Amino acid sequence: MTVWQCFVRGWKGYVKFEGRATRKEFWVFTLVNILLMILLTGTVATVMALVGNPYGVFYAGMAYTIYALALALPILAVGIRRMHDINRSGWWFGGVYLAGIVSRLLNMILMEYASPETYVWMKITLGIVLGWIPLLVMIYLCCVKSKPSPEADNRIVR
Repeated sequence: MTVWQCFVRGWKGYVKFEGRATRKEFWVFTLVNILLMILLTGTVATVMALVGNPYGVFYAGMAYTIYALALALPILAVGIRRMHDINRSGWWFGGVYLAGIVSRLLNMILMEYASPETYVWMKITLGIVLGWIPLLVMIYLCCVKSKPSPEADNRIVR
């Protein structure tokens, strides 16, 4: 598949959680969208600065947020399909999303009830345990070579 086909296939299957996605399909879709996000925010900020608008960074942040929200479900879908391609449950990829939500909830609780020193140390710990570790595990899993489906092993050859 070409880069364009991988990118389009990711957007076409934006709510398709069953099936499989190859390494190339996942990484092309993810990296092209990250590149587009950077170009979008940079363009909005540059245009606003050239026009003389002092709130260019705000508008760039809004453009980033809108694009990130539009991208959340397609990335989740292609990530879950990628996990299926290595014969893992889609919850492995969904766990990164859940870890981020849990981290934010715990952060709000800490902000309310923890002392400043405890808050700083717990925020660092939460960032590592619920942020970096799941992210690095997911990057590793998304780089794993595709495995044949279990159904392919169960076929009877006649």
